[in-house]
Amino acid sequence: LDILLLDLPPGTGDVQMTICQELELSGAVAVTTPSKLAITDARKGIDMFRSMGVSTLAAVENMSYFTCEGGGKHYPFGKGIGGDSSTFLKEEVGLKSSNIFQLPISEFTNTSNDEGSPLCCSRPADAASEIFVFSKLAKTVATELILLRNGKGDMEKQATVVTLVDESHKNRYDVASLQLVLNKEGKTFTVRLFSESGATQLSINGEDLRLRHPKTGEMLENEDISTDIENATCSSSSNQIIVQQHQHKQPKFIPMKVDKKGRYGYEIEFSDGATIIYSMLSIAIAAGGKVKEDNL
Repeated sequence: LDILLLDLPPGTGDVQMTICQELELSGAVAVTTPSKLAITDARKGIDMFRSMGVSTLAAVENMSYFTCEGGGKHYPFGKGIGGDSSTFLKEEVGLKSSNIFQLPISEFTNTSNDEGSPLCCSRPADAASEIFVFSKLAKTVATELILLRNGKGDMEKQATVVTLVDESHKNRYDVASLQLVLNKEGKTFTVRLFSESGATQLSINGEDLRLRHPKTGEMLENEDISTDIENATCSSSSNQIIVQQHQHKQPKFIPMKVDKKGRYGYEIEFSDGATIIYSMLSIAIAAGGKVKEDNL
């Protein structure tokens, strides 16, 4: 099996989130129709997949137009991604024009669906234009997957990059390449980050990671330490007030188990029973990284 395609329902619900966490997806193809509502949903989907570490390889718009008998193109639902929406796909998502596809309203495609015979297999002569778009889409996705596998291609623009400062200079690392390993003593993690020029290895204390936001990596306010003043008694012989101060110490959060969750991050089980999924970004920031300004 070279490529497995998953046809997911529209939206950004539990199905998509679970798939992204349980499988290490190579990429996504956004599918929409020309309506503003559908395009808005597609944008949310693209943003969600990007936040989960999955690049969008291409965008496809169904029912974009139809060709009348006179040969003219008509857009009954608006121009969709062929209009203003293409700006978002090109500038914010980083897709080239050659990675944006429009499929027409086609009786051949509809008949193919009804009969259960894929258009790419039946290949009727009158559906040459539809088959051309399907073929070009398949080649584009296959090409992007090969480039991604080798760390090249325009999809790298969608990657989140962090910088780490060492003794000599700043190095830039792709968050998606991050590896997290629980050390044998069970109290610290080893973090490995990779760049075009090399790699680095860092250490994170398990308790320190627990005190960070699992998505952003920012430090959380510590609400577990409090001081109570209790049992104040008065001694009549010395007229001194004796105060017993009890400090509730913060419990130790010892990591027990680590599992990778797709391209999004790592699930960590702690000694107090809590199980938390940390994003690659949060782990990179906990290790001392700073998000490159281009990603903000």
